[in-house]
Amino acid sequence: MLCRVLKMDVEDIILLFSSSWIVLSAVMSKSIDVFLTLSLIGLLIALEIGSLFLSKEQKENMKPLIEILLVAFVIIVLKKVYEVLSG
Repeated sequence: MLCRVLKMDVEDIILLFSSSWIVLSAVMSKSIDVFLTLSLIGLLIALEIGSLFLSKEQKENMKPLIEILLVAFVIIVLKKVYEVLSG
C-alpha cells in the first residue's frame, strides 16, 4: 500500500487530500457554515502546498471554487457580525 502511495503523482496526492478533507468535513460538520469554512481551509492548504508541483492550468482551475468559497465565507462572517451587533 505504501509503495503505491509513493509512486503516485503529486497531483494525485493533492486530489486525494482535497477529496478526503471535503468528505471528512461533510461528515464531521453539524452546520453548512462550518462545512464551507473547512472546505475553504482545505482547498487553500492544498493550493499552497501543491503550488510548486501543480501546473498553472491546474491552479487556475482551482481558483473559481476557492473564490466561491471565499464569498460564502464573507457572507458567513457578515452574518455572525450582524448577530453579535443586533443582540
